[in-house]
Amino acid sequence: MKSIGAKAFRLEIASSLDGDPVKSAWEDFILKGQNSPSQVRPEILRSWARCREIGVDPFTKCTPIVLSNNELKSLLTRNRELIEISKPVIDMIEISIRETGFIFTLTDKDGYVLVVHGDKDILEMAEQNYYVLGCLRSIEHAGTNAIGVCLAEKKPIQITGAEHYKIHHHPWTCSSAPLCDRQGNLLGAITLSGKSMGRHKHTLALVTAAAETIESQLRERALTEDKQRLSSILNMIFNAISDGLIAVDNNLEVIRFNKKAAEMLGLNTISVVGHLLTKVVKSDDSLIRSLKEKNYLSNVEIGFNSPIGQKSYICSSDPVRNTSGHILGAIITMTEKRQVINIAQKFSGNYAKYEFKDIIGNSSTFNKQIEIAKIAARTNSKVLIIGESGTGKELFAQAIHNYSHRRNEPFVAISCAAIPRDLIESELFGYKGGAFTGARREGQMGKFELANKGTLFLDEVNGLPLDRQAKLLRVIQQREITRLGDRRTIPVDVKVIAASNIDLISEVENKNFREDLYYRLNVVEVIIPPLRERAEDLIVLIDYILSRHCKEMGIEKPEISNGAIEVMRTYHWPGNVRELENCIERALLISEGSTLQKEHLSMRPQKRASDFPSGPASLRQGYKEMIEGTLNRCGGNVTMAVRELGIARSTLYRKMKEFGM
Repeated sequence: MKSIGAKAFRLEIASSLDGDPVKSAWEDFILKGQNSPSQVRPEILRSWARCREIGVDPFTKCTPIVLSNNELKSLLTRNRELIEISKPVIDMIEISIRETGFIFTLTDKDGYVLVVHGDKDILEMAEQNYYVLGCLRSIEHAGTNAIGVCLAEKKPIQITGAEHYKIHHHPWTCSSAPLCDRQGNLLGAITLSGKSMGRHKHTLALVTAAAETIESQLRERALTEDKQRLSSILNMIFNAISDGLIAVDNNLEVIRFNKKAAEMLGLNTISVVGHLLTKVVKSDDSLIRSLKEKNYLSNVEIGFNSPIGQKSYICSSDPVRNTSGHILGAIITMTEKRQVINIAQKFSGNYAKYEFKDIIGNSSTFNKQIEIAKIAARTNSKVLIIGESGTGKELFAQAIHNYSHRRNEPFVAISCAAIPRDLIESELFGYKGGAFTGARREGQMGKFELANKGTLFLDEVNGLPLDRQAKLLRVIQQREITRLGDRRTIPVDVKVIAASNIDLISEVENKNFREDLYYRLNVVEVIIPPLRERAEDLIVLIDYILSRHCKEMGIEKPEISNGAIEVMRTYHWPGNVRELENCIERALLISEGSTLQKEHLSMRPQKRASDFPSGPASLRQGYKEMIEGTLNRCGGNVTMAVRELGIARSTLYRKMKEFGM
């Protein structure tokens, strides 16, 4: 329609309202106080009732709520996003309403007008009703109007003529539709207003469609922002994790690649994402196979041929599924072997807890050996500890480790005589997955790898078979190991401490121990004297052991009778400090807190101490006699004998064969 003047517009509206049934209903409600005119829609009637309740005057023009420049600026700033997203739709509607006598507005959720567009003459007419930028069109302020009712009812609505509560608004027909976010929260409304010539169904449909378009744009922007926010959060999480993480799709194309993975493989994150994993870095076939077959991979050592050389990490691969259970790709986790080893050490107990201050003794011979051990701890030299069973060889080994610069690295101990012959090599050097029947599919690290950068304690090294001694010698010389079933060599940096409870020189002479390995191990020799040669340390040890056990039991330390002291002083202690500790603990339990008497002591009858030759050269003979005496006392029962001797069954059988028993 053509643009018309405001005066002509009002005259046309006045004649058009004649005979309007809503006008008579409005008059009945306003002038006669009738509450339920049948011609009025329920939402209009509710709004009229609200206006009358709060005292809105239907006949006067209310003073507009005028926003200052700063208030208007703040209002527009708060609603900037709504205005920006609505702009393309507003521009389209503005074009379509030119010279039609309609005015278009965008309001916020409270009813404040944010945008006004229309022809000059219709805008002039609107201004006479204070329908301007920044004005308030709520029901409480402007009475029943399309904007106010739309916001109150939260639904599209068209209000025409006398449906308006204020008489000055009767010349208008207004169509409003609410704007909501994706959670259904009200954001505002858009409205088309024009002269009142009956209902304009097309305008209501137009604003409703426009509102749906704006809401769609709002949802799309919110989803985009959510996606960007989620992507940023995922990147932060990915890069905050201490392990290397690689996310791939079903085609093995890299989707995400965190900073740690880039550092571990010597790659640039930007240059990796979007490329095939197989093109970026070459890895073991087992990883690629598990990814292609969409299988889980758990804590398997995987080798990588990266720009910074050959690397090996503990890897896991977990398929990623959507809510329907379909696999979308996988996430590969890469962990430094050292980190895994440290965790294993922590929970397996393979760490050194004793220091030199925990070694009790005052004898000059004993203290001399402690000084030698401290000197050995300050170097990377191999150490050979010689001593009878129970003298504290591992105690010395742990103290050496904790006194060295390797104190913060692993301490791994292994008893060479306690491991079956067929498993010694795999225990020491590890094996590749499937190397032999019963082997783990993912393979296993050996003790040398576990002890890398730290200390490896080879207890009862004399128990190693000759063929395994040769391989041990090579590893010590070359400082690298090769796992069973593997061709790849792995460099190791390990301080080796070996121990033997028999004289290795005699073993070398009897061809039971390799001479070259003996000299390779025996760079520094520490000889721990037996307890029978440390008479001056006996009382100190008794007091220390008794105090420690009483503290652990939470009881008061009892006295020791002179008779008990004399018995312990004259006993030759074939089991050395270990036997002494067992004897005291047993006596403490039997005495039930009273003074320890000699009858509380339980010592096995043995040859007198004077019958035992002393010094390292006599260890072999002493060992033989000890085994003979124990077997005789146990009636040939091997189980009882190994329990009493504190050695492995395999060791006893080997020594029986060696000594011709």
